Amino acid sequence: MIKGFLKAFALFVLGWWTIQYWPVTVEVRSITSEEVITIRMPLKDKRRLEFFFREVCFLNVWAYTLLGNKPMSLDQYTKPWYAFRNSFKNLDFNDTLKECIWPPDFQRICYELTPKELKIKLGLEALNKYLQYFPNSRFFLFTRYRNGNEIVDFRLVDKIKVIETVKNNFKDFQNVLLNLKITPEDLLQKEIMQIFLENLKHDGLLGTLLGFGRDNAWLFSKYHGMDPLKRPMVSAWPEEELINLDQLNLRTQSFQSWELSDLFYPRFACDPDSGETKRLKQIYREEREKIIEYYTGKDIVEATLSLFNQQLNTESQSIRD
Repeated sequence: MIKGFLKAFALFVLGWWTIQYWPVTVEVRSITSEEVITIRMPLKDKRRLEFFFREVCFLNVWAYTLLGNKPMSLDQYTKPWYAFRNSFKNLDFNDTLKECIWPPDFQRICYELTPKELKIKLGLEALNKYLQYFPNSRFFLFTRYRNGNEIVDFRLVDKIKVIETVKNNFKDFQNVLLNLKITPEDLLQKEIMQIFLENLKHDGLLGTLLGFGRDNAWLFSKYHGMDPLKRPMVSAWPEEELINLDQLNLRTQSFQSWELSDLFYPRFACDPDSGETKRLKQIYREEREKIIEYYTGKDIVEATLSLFNQQLNTESQSIRD
């Protein structure tokens, strides 16, 4: 009986391993030409990228950088071991565990035990692996560690849009550029862009590059650290964010698949009455519709990698001119 069990277990493991490493074809099209890059990847990488792109492109709005005018987007994850350890410190952990176990709710147990932080980590590693197919991409991934290396910050950077923003707000960025002895055009080089981002210590500069608007970013910097209730700033999307969160929570609780209509707006604090804020909100509303239209009916991995397949050649020349 034991031998039979071991054989069945070995067959199960072999079958699982075979499925995970089964090769699949991903076709990456160029946004500006008829070129098609064919990538063969194991099914496990495809699934990791599917989860990762859903999280970062739609819930954390990378899509507005890949398809819109947002120069940079950021995200983070806690290293899986630290996240697992911290889950036991959650005040609701025991109550959640009891609700899952009795009466047994296997769907919720699976959801609660899903290592989301690990999935994000593996998805980011998979993306870095396949970015080798786009060596001259206008997009750059910048990663740094903080809080004793417990938290990993990673940023998606559109080199072209960052350079345009730096030029348009040159006086704000001048000290950083002078200290590093570089020009905006030098930021086309990945190594220099990384050094530049590492030296952005000011909330106003960072917020400007995140597409929150120069005045909003500097206003936030001015009142940073103040009691949120006393800040003369509000969320740019008070109603839309509630709708997004309600839809997401309902789907999560009932284990429904996420839909494109749940796409979040770029979240930032703002002066709601300023012309800058009104202009940005109009831009992001239009870009949201453009993003939904682009992804409708497409494979999320193929569609997103196609956006990374935008070259610097023609764009960089226009910047230098």
